Amino acid sequence: MDIFWNGQKLIEFSPIFIRTSFLLFSVPMFSSQIIFPIMRGGIALAVSLAIYSGLKPTFSFFEMSLADIIAGILSELFFSFLVFIIIRIFLLSPQLSGETISYQLGYGLMTLVSPFEENPVSVITEFIFLIAITLFFVLDIHIGFLWGIKKSFEIVPPFSFALSENQSEFLLQRLRESFYVSLQIAFPVILAMFIIEISIAIISRTIPQFNIFVIGFPLRIAIGILILTFTFDRIGFLIGEFMKKFIESFSDIILLGIKH
Repeated sequence: MDIFWNGQKLIEFSPIFIRTSFLLFSVPMFSSQIIFPIMRGGIALAVSLAIYSGLKPTFSFFEMSLADIIAGILSELFFSFLVFIIIRIFLLSPQLSGETISYQLGYGLMTLVSPFEENPVSVITEFIFLIAITLFFVLDIHIGFLWGIKKSFEIVPPFSFALSENQSEFLLQRLRESFYVSLQIAFPVILAMFIIEISIAIISRTIPQFNIFVIGFPLRIAIGILILTFTFDRIGFLIGEFMKKFIESFSDIILLGIKH
């Protein structure tokens, strides 16, 4: 491909590379610091070249003024920000449920550094988060995401993504769905811990001599881990079904950005 030796093709390729890079780096799995910068740049360049090879340019830099180019770059940044928010919403559900379960079981103080986000999270949160990332690739959602990037150039040409009043409502709706799924994931543990707390309170009142605090803490952990073991398939199913809606949400964001 003579794209790097042809000035016209290089100019046509640059906005494709900008959008593709912004969108790819909005995904934690592609922007993680555990991946070397040269590898992230290589991935963005390879995906951009693959998209450019099957795309017919429908724009021209030569017909745009400097102000239009700056506004176009800002629109691409805003588009990437919306996609980043959507991705964070879909990853919020397993993270929030993991933090809730960790707090209920007493694992809130046992933290480790997440290799994807480089911030301290609880062990159970990281475990459920890794399940979500695994399903992201097992369910071929990453392929749908790359396909969506290509389709975005056909639906919304580079530097032409527009603001819409429906975008905020759309994000709030997805956020409500994320909280609902996180509650479904953590509900068995929350219910079991509630029953244990009631039982401990009754025993401590009826048998004051019984040191319930010595047994109560390991009992909470044992029952919580047991419930997580029996509901593991349910957790994977809920996360998988919720993650499948990511491609639909990505498509909706693209359609909401069409200029009318």
